Amino acid sequence: MMFSRIDAPSPLPAPPVGGDCVFWGLALLLVVLAAHAPALVPASWAAFALALCGRLLPRRRWTPVLRLLFLVAVLAAAGAAFGWFDSRTLRVALLLVLALKWAEAREAREFALFAGGALVAGAIGLLRWGEWAGVALVALLLLLALAVLETASAANVRGGPAGGVPFAARGMLRRGLALLRGGAARIMLALPLAAMLFFFFPRIPGPLWDIGLSFGLPLSLGLEKSNQGLGVSTRLRPGQGQAQGGGGESAPVLVAEFENWVPPTSMLYWRGPVYYDFDGREWRLDPQYEAGQGRVLMRRGWTKGGAFSSTLARKTQEIAYTIRLTPHERLWLYGLDLPAALAAESFVSADWQVLAHRPVEAETRYRLKSWLDWEAGGALGDDPRRRALALPAGGNPRLRALGAELAALPAEARVREALTTLAKGGYKVRDHFEFGEGPDALDAFWFDTRTGNADLYAGAFVFLMRAAGVPARLVTGYRGGKLMALTDYVIVKKSHAHAWTEVWDEARGWRRIDPVDLIAPERFADPRPPRSQDKPAPQQTPRPATAAKQQQPPQQPRPSAAREGAPQAASAPRAGLALRVGGRLAAADDFFARWIFRLDGQAQQALLAGLGDRLGEKLGKTLGGRFAWVWLLFGAALGSALVMAAAQALAWWREARHLPPPQRDWNRLERLLARRGFQRAAWECPSSFARRVGTARPAWNEALAALARAYTDWRYAAARADAPRRLKSAARKLHNLILADTGAPRQTPSPSPQ
Repeated sequence: MMFSRIDAPSPLPAPPVGGDCVFWGLALLLVVLAAHAPALVPASWAAFALALCGRLLPRRRWTPVLRLLFLVAVLAAAGAAFGWFDSRTLRVALLLVLALKWAEAREAREFALFAGGALVAGAIGLLRWGEWAGVALVALLLLLALAVLETASAANVRGGPAGGVPFAARGMLRRGLALLRGGAARIMLALPLAAMLFFFFPRIPGPLWDIGLSFGLPLSLGLEKSNQGLGVSTRLRPGQGQAQGGGGESAPVLVAEFENWVPPTSMLYWRGPVYYDFDGREWRLDPQYEAGQGRVLMRRGWTKGGAFSSTLARKTQEIAYTIRLTPHERLWLYGLDLPAALAAESFVSADWQVLAHRPVEAETRYRLKSWLDWEAGGALGDDPRRRALALPAGGNPRLRALGAELAALPAEARVREALTTLAKGGYKVRDHFEFGEGPDALDAFWFDTRTGNADLYAGAFVFLMRAAGVPARLVTGYRGGKLMALTDYVIVKKSHAHAWTEVWDEARGWRRIDPVDLIAPERFADPRPPRSQDKPAPQQTPRPATAAKQQQPPQQPRPSAAREGAPQAASAPRAGLALRVGGRLAAADDFFARWIFRLDGQAQQALLAGLGDRLGEKLGKTLGGRFAWVWLLFGAALGSALVMAAAQALAWWREARHLPPPQRDWNRLERLLARRGFQRAAWECPSSFARRVGTARPAWNEALAALARAYTDWRYAAARADAPRRLKSAARKLHNLILADTGAPRQTPSPSPQ
């Protein structure tokens, strides 16, 4: 006997995709590249173009090897130019792999894998954009990824190419939008739960990669090297520190590891450039800073921390820490106010900045000691006094007039009155705001809009103090930082850029004044206790008080200039419609930025506890103080239930709308009869149901029979054109009979299948 061997059927090859899927994949890739465009060097675009042209290569055994060699060559060049762990190298690697994957993809599962990778790469690129631009790019990425997945799945279903005509964008876009529209009800049902999780799920302190940066990953992984911006630039325009959104603000500036004790982050002032010279449009540093001439600046400063500390009248709360600083191509080494001991190859400038001998062009590690509580003392030289009192030749007449009236008061009272103006003037601190240009821009800000950020308030306060005859200077840098939970590490990012004022007191020397602490103290409120309970702060001094608390303004009337304003400010002119609309948009943008886009763990705790800014205070007063989270959770649950009920009602209404009128009439009568005790069985035909109900209700028998005949003719005899009209008439008649009949139904046997 001979047995014939039957081979098992081999699996069918995956179906190829057509031009539509290739087109949508290319569109998705281009959007991903556009999301990364601000961070890409020009030479990388040539590599991406060559990778995309690789799709024209024939499918041979040597083709994957050629692509692999091309990838290795490009990465080797990027690593040699920027460093293997530089963010630019890693970015180019990710995008190049994605481009090569699109070039070699031929099957549906390969395009599905490509779409998933594109979404991840696009999410990374969105860190470079502002909030609203990021939302728009997210929507576009999701739509294009959906189109890729739809065309790929269509190829699997049909077993052939998903569309043979390339660039059939109109049809694909229409199908993609229809799919989104069809899932709108499901999306609405998911939104309430997503919103509850967004506000109530505990948040970790910052992104996961921050933990890696704290414990030794190169800072360049999260850094785009820049020597511009608040806390870095040698020139500063009023309002330049306005938050523009995007991932640039999340880039790390430094990582500090504290010894023995981690102070509250609100006490951390990381001192950077100090500005004296203001021409009415921008602040400027000495030319030596721009040229990087550290030796010249060192002659006017101190080369030892002890020598500088000896000039202070009082110094307490010494703290030690180690810093890893990102390169910024400038001289300053950021340190806390004020330095007590210096790192190697550093010195203290005449403006109390810790500076390096040469510009910082690579990641630098150094150890410092600082005094958190200090009093300067000493004397102010003629040249620094002249620079600290200098004002531009013209511009901002109302601030000048206010300063001239303050100058009639004693020196100490001038500062108090100016602080009173800030505390009671209805000013607001915003990350996004409208700020005009021109020689009188500070006047418009101080007397009209009264909305700005830290560097705008600090600069305007310096201008006012100088107009009042009080020497003042503008200090920029960073304030606070992100404390990594259960560690001694604090990460300072570009978003922590800050500016404050230092005014000269003849008895106490330079004193720090931070206008933000008077206007919006919740900005730097730190509700948590110090992290290390077993590592107390140094015992020689009490906890330092901030300069704003030291300068609590007295409760007394302002001078007439502050109360009535300068001659032009007697009745401040109303801002134009565009300015008011811009201010409202800026306020709304700031609200969404703080409570939606940048809601971190600290803001979440303040919101749930009814603490923090004006919104938190209102919640705390009206919703039970620290138990506000209970009422918030109840409100969220109730709102979710209402939204889900509305979504379900909308789904029923949409389903009913798609039914033809005769079917809606029949269903309405069925529901009405069911409420009267006559439930139609699933197997029961209209005629049998009408006979059973007519037996129980003889008065309805004629109308029921007419309704059943009309419905049967409409449903199963489409040639009867008068059936819809007869059905509508019989339904109206039966509806009136049912409403008029209040008697109980007869006892009839339950329906049984014949």
